[in-house]
This record gives sequence, structure tokens and C-alpha cells, in this order.
Amino acid sequence: MSVLEQEIIEKFQRLEPNAKQRVLATLSIDVQTSFDYAGWWLRVEALQTSIRSHLGDQATVGVLSLLDELREEES
Repeated sequence: MSVLEQEIIEKFQRLEPNAKQRVLATLSIDVQTSFDYAGWWLRVEALQTSIRSHLGDQATVGVLSLLDELREEES
């Protein structure tokens, strides 16, 4: 068991019963939520294709430039 796991368990044991129920409910929802890896990967590849078509195959762009562009599009 990792140090983090042990710390979480220790803190959980200190909670009041109602708080324990809320934490357990939250964890239950988190565990039940499945991540669509295949769909996510398709979106990543589509984004890569879009970027390559916009910049060309040999061009590279920095992360900060991408973030700046996304911020401009959102505002």
C-alpha cells in the first residue's frame, strides 16, 4: 500500500458517519464512470489531422502557442 493510500484511509477513518457516506458515494460514482478511450483517441487523431492540415506536415508548434490560440477562440 502506498503512502498516499494509507493517508487517505487514515483520514477517512476520522470522518463522521455522514461524511463517510458522502465520500463513499463520490468514490462509487467515480469508479462506475468509464472512460471512452477509443472515442478519446479518435478525437485526438482528428485534432492532430486538423493541426497538420493547417500547419503542414513539417511544422511544429509549441504548447503555449496552442493554448494562446484556444484562449483567443474562446473569448
